[in-house]
Amino acid sequence: MSGFSLVQFMCEGGWGMYPVLAAGSAALGAAVRYALAPDRGKLAFTAALSVTTVIATITGVWTNVGAVMSFLEDPARASDAEITRTLFQGLKEAGRPGTLAGPLLTLVAIVVSVGVLRSARIGAKGGEGEKSAKGTESRSVMA
Repeated sequence: MSGFSLVQFMCEGGWGMYPVLAAGSAALGAAVRYALAPDRGKLAFTAALSVTTVIATITGVWTNVGAVMSFLEDPARASDAEITRTLFQGLKEAGRPGTLAGPLLTLVAIVVSVGVLRSARIGAKGGEGEKSAKGTESRSVMA
């Protein structure tokens, strides 16, 4: 097996790679913003971009599979002797948008998990502070 080429990888995946890359990168950026400063609005935006990435991935893979099948239906392009090898190569390339989206969405999920943890810690600290402040206030009123 030769070395990995990102350019070849992107070319094999076809036009559907670009929406996946754009939406996935935006989702990762939004996840980082959420992790740094947890806020429900940022979390909702990250979720929406993640769903957009999934939709772009499904569309890219499905379009690629259709292109492979369209290519294979013409006997002039793929002879019966080569059809199996061509099918497997085409399906390998058709799955490239999913191969790109998988790691991107995994990173998004990991970064969002950090944000959720930070949000829970911030909420726990804020909740304790409010309880102790209220408790102090009610004690001073009673005294």
